[in-house]
Amino acid sequence: MIRYVYGVLALGLVILVHEIGHFVAARLSGVTVKTFSIGMGPVLIRKRIGDTEYRISALPIGGYCGMKGEHAFREALDKNADSIEREPGSFYAAHPLKRIAIALAGPFFNLAFAVLAYALVSALGYDYKTWENRVVPAWIYDAQAPDSPAKAAGLLTGDRIVALDGKKIETYSDIQQYVSIRPEEPVAATIERDGRVFEATLTPDLDKKTGSGKIGIYPFIPLIIQSLTPGSAADTAGLRPGDRVIQVNGVSVSHYFEFEKTLDPKPAEVFLTVDRNGIQTVKKVVVLYGDTGPQVGIAWKRVEVRVPGTGPIKSVENGVTETAKTFALTVKGIGLLFRGVDVTEAVSGPVRITYMLGEVAQTGFTGLAQLLGIICVSLFLMNLLPVPVLDGGLVLVTLIELARRKPLKPKTLYYAQFVGLAFILCVFALALFSDFNFLTQ
Repeated sequence: MIRYVYGVLALGLVILVHEIGHFVAARLSGVTVKTFSIGMGPVLIRKRIGDTEYRISALPIGGYCGMKGEHAFREALDKNADSIEREPGSFYAAHPLKRIAIALAGPFFNLAFAVLAYALVSALGYDYKTWENRVVPAWIYDAQAPDSPAKAAGLLTGDRIVALDGKKIETYSDIQQYVSIRPEEPVAATIERDGRVFEATLTPDLDKKTGSGKIGIYPFIPLIIQSLTPGSAADTAGLRPGDRVIQVNGVSVSHYFEFEKTLDPKPAEVFLTVDRNGIQTVKKVVVLYGDTGPQVGIAWKRVEVRVPGTGPIKSVENGVTETAKTFALTVKGIGLLFRGVDVTEAVSGPVRITYMLGEVAQTGFTGLAQLLGIICVSLFLMNLLPVPVLDGGLVLVTLIELARRKPLKPKTLYYAQFVGLAFILCVFALALFSDFNFLTQ
């Protein structure tokens, strides 16, 4: 439950930033803001300053910015009027360019927030754990694995991928990040095998479930124990951090997938030969089996990577660069939806987004800031769609007004908004269906 609380707060922050953008632009454009609320729902605290009533509301899910004249559209419809009343200080009385600025301010504040989030990550630096750049082809250890780019390229267990398209690769995370955003694009791979270096071409398959590129590999996970779950079978058997498992029931093993393969018959107990400071001992371990494989209470040693912090100017540069990359990848991801990707998996609804935000928030600031950056860029793009009821739709309608040199009739706007609302409801229904699948998995 706590992850949902964190998720709601984080998502609320993104929405609030969007509304602050509209608020600032409205005030600068001379439009009276009647109400500005932090949060939604019942009002807890209210304070009027000038023409604006500032509120703190009960539900921490963003906020809202109520501008003067917003009800004039509804009143014009009810009276079947040919135009919307434009009283001084109201939204519709503002010059069309100012209305466009107000509409664009929300999305652009989200974009600026993404730059800030990425810049903070760059400034503070961060640590993460991964595996080395050695790989295990999936088809060797998974009979259900289809033919893959790794198999076609002739990759073998223990190969190191040291470069992709000339870019140096140091960890398994580097491989994932590079490959995942290049589905169906040829990638020149530099492979190191037993001291010999050669080139191969990998063309990542498009994973129709996630929309990402896959080449059919696992990380090469050395059997060095990082830590043990207290009271687990391995702990009880006398295994210790730093031990290296070299045999299972007398069969030599060098990485996790060999280890897992020896347990295919699902024995109730196994004899592990471990090397501890050059001395080999045999330990009997009871094995339990779950959905994720054998459970013995061992966490295998990972590579720890430290990304150092940067100075203020470099941090801002990195923030802009990462935001631009996220923007490009988001546009590319939208394009993949038209190439057979399962939209119920690729499109996340509010429940799944809240869950992901909450889950990442529990891991630390870095992951949360990066995910907030991604969501802010997605909101920027979504809100700029030329769909009535979205900010982009308002911009489109205002541009038409500028071209015609007179406003559209309220009834015309109403029909346009009706179509736009139908579109949004369809997307929302798809997102809810995606959430339902997520919750029932």
